[in-house]
Amino acid sequence: MNIIRLKLRSARLAARYRRAEDGQALVEFALIMPFLLLLLVGIVEFGRGWNLHQVVTDAAREGARKAVIFNSAITVDSVTTTMKAALARAGVDTTRTDIVIDPGVWNAPSGQPTTVSITLPYRLVFFGALKQWTTGQSTVTLRSSFTMRNE
Repeated sequence: MNIIRLKLRSARLAARYRRAEDGQALVEFALIMPFLLLLLVGIVEFGRGWNLHQVVTDAAREGARKAVIFNSAITVDSVTTTMKAALARAGVDTTRTDIVIDPGVWNAPSGQPTTVSITLPYRLVFFGALKQWTTGQSTVTLRSSFTMRNE
């Protein structure tokens, strides 16, 4: 009789442990957590790149505004200095920028367009190694240009 009770008791314990789901949530969280962290890091990386692109766009806009003013005191160097100052205010290393001002229409008559462009290589911080592994380079080139009519 005791043997039957012991077998019945062990069968009940086994059934209870088979239905137990105490660690299920922890296991599911451990499985999904790397994907959530990857998504979060991607959002931060994209946000940093977008912010830098907005800085480059703002600097190109400021340079274009200054370049189209008909004034003999404004030179290509003064426009470049204005653009580099706008980049430096945001903490961008201005030695890596490539600034091009359309030289063919400098101080042209009113209504003629002038184009100013900036190119800046941006190194991806978190996904740089992945991009290096897949494409062979870890930077993304940020470009912005503006065309305005001379005043």
